Amino acid sequence: MPALDRFLDIGLPGLVFLGLCAWLIRKAMKAARTERDLEEERLEGAFAEELRAGRERAAGSHRPNLVAIAPPETAAEAPLLDPLTAADVRDADPAHLPLVAGMVREREQLLRAQQVGPADVERRIEVLWVRSNATHAVWCERRRAATSAAKGVTREVICVAQIEDGTVVERWSFG
Repeated sequence: MPALDRFLDIGLPGLVFLGLCAWLIRKAMKAARTERDLEEERLEGAFAEELRAGRERAAGSHRPNLVAIAPPETAAEAPLLDPLTAADVRDADPAHLPLVAGMVREREQLLRAQQVGPADVERRIEVLWVRSNATHAVWCERRRAATSAAKGVTREVICVAQIEDGTVVERWSFG
């Protein structure tokens, strides 16, 4: 009987301790799950719109907006074919992109008509990005000098166009 007494003296408190540890671990895990659920509800409630927009933007970043551009009619227009080739157009309305491309081509032709002497730069205007909402399109142009020797004259210009019913109503540029 002394062995049974010794087992009860040492083993029974050990079993109680292990049971208490298991119970505490279970309670901690339940509290962590509850905290996670509350955090998700808070994000879905207060930031639901921003969270949804972020998810849509992330999903849309894998599918760039592509717009067909008409082929050039003359050989002189060939270098001006698509000024939006390297532009980030993820947040732009696809219906506005042809309008922006047309305004950039028009500006390019105006700059080429004003230049004096030969030009060794293929494209004077490079569009960096385009953003738009229902009524306005905004884009950033990098405008270069006519020659490579005048690289320091390059500047970036923010352009804005008000668009109504598929036509440009008003334009502004800053920079």
